[in-house]
Amino acid sequence: MLTIICGEDSVASRKYLTDQQQLLREKDFEIVNADYHQVLELDETGSSESSLFSTKRAYFTQSLNKKVFKKMSERNEKKIKAIVESKEIQIYDWEEETSQRELKSIKGVVIKEFKPSQTIFKLLDSCYPGNLKIFLNTLQTLSESTEDIFIFIMLARHMRNILSVKMGEKIPKLASWQLGKLASQSKYWEEKNLINFYQGLHRIDVNSKTNGTPFSVKESLDILACYYL
Repeated sequence: MLTIICGEDSVASRKYLTDQQQLLREKDFEIVNADYHQVLELDETGSSESSLFSTKRAYFTQSLNKKVFKKMSERNEKKIKAIVESKEIQIYDWEEETSQRELKSIKGVVIKEFKPSQTIFKLLDSCYPGNLKIFLNTLQTLSESTEDIFIFIMLARHMRNILSVKMGEKIPKLASWQLGKLASQSKYWEEKNLINFYQGLHRIDVNSKTNGTPFSVKESLDILACYYL
């Protein structure tokens, strides 16, 4: 069995991953963190070296889509098919910030996708000068059901893209309609203020990791928005 855990909501997908590990431990499984080389070398029963304390194992890996699926040899295709069809092998693959549509289609794979709330996209679209009230109201609503760190990750990535468009840099893997939306939003920003806003996001990131501020991530975003929006 192969389960792929994916979705743009990487915080929720990561939590699901750790929850699965805990549930399996409670069922007396040994949790094995494996890279893709080790996954491809498992035998038909999912066994590797024997354990004195556990006969059941669950393997956790990541990025199989990029490292194996997209350029799959005939040998690896047979191995993945055998894993998918096996009732003995249990493999969980985490695909960080990857939507289901980006995955190579493989018959029989179990997919758990974690999509962001549509409100997060309303928040991103509302982040521009002169729109403070709507931004803050949307942020408050969103934070009641979504992890602050995920909100921050999505906002930081969005503003980095807007800054890139503003400065004439190319952004790979974005559709023309996405680039058009970014270009329209970038027109609301003066380049200097946009750079300062993005640098403010960077400071929030650093402070959240070093306990350099008494404010939560959400409170820090409120303050930053009040300065620039």
